[in-house]
Amino acid sequence: MILIVSTCRYSLSEEEFVRPIVEIVQDCGFDYEVRRYSERIEPSEYSKIIICGTALRDFDYLIYIHNFTQLIDYDGTVLGICAGYQILAKLFSNELEEVKKIGVYDVKVVKDNPLIDKDTRSYFLHKFSLKKTNELLEPLAMQNDEICVFKVKSKEFYGVSFHPEVLNKEIIVNFLRL
Repeated sequence: MILIVSTCRYSLSEEEFVRPIVEIVQDCGFDYEVRRYSERIEPSEYSKIIICGTALRDFDYLIYIHNFTQLIDYDGTVLGICAGYQILAKLFSNELEEVKKIGVYDVKVVKDNPLIDKDTRSYFLHKFSLKKTNELLEPLAMQNDEICVFKVKSKEFYGVSFHPEVLNKEIIVNFLRL
């Protein structure tokens, strides 16, 4: 069972940021459940977790970061998209920087990984990102000086600062096949 976490404060935003993820998961034949960021979850009930993005000015999910601390001990696989990327970065003690980016930009793969195998163009819509990491995260792809894809070194947790549901659906499919 796949858990899809909505980080959207307003349900209308879920049409843009959650529904496309649900459709990809359905197309791949997986059972899933959608939960909201404000709910406590038990990660061990799920084989994979996808934490979706949200609107550019919606940061309410950061007030509920404590709801995600159980992920630190989770042995499954996690994909954090935009807001989910930010949540994973903060859970593993990284500081986000203000990096406002809206539009399509080139992404350069800097380390072999199972999600993205070649340089590509991706759709970005965020206000915060990472330009450096601590020793717990490993950069996998860059957009200029921004770390736009990372892996938590000790886990199968991945963060992407862009929105793969827009231009790079294969990243989500590759994650589901891990």
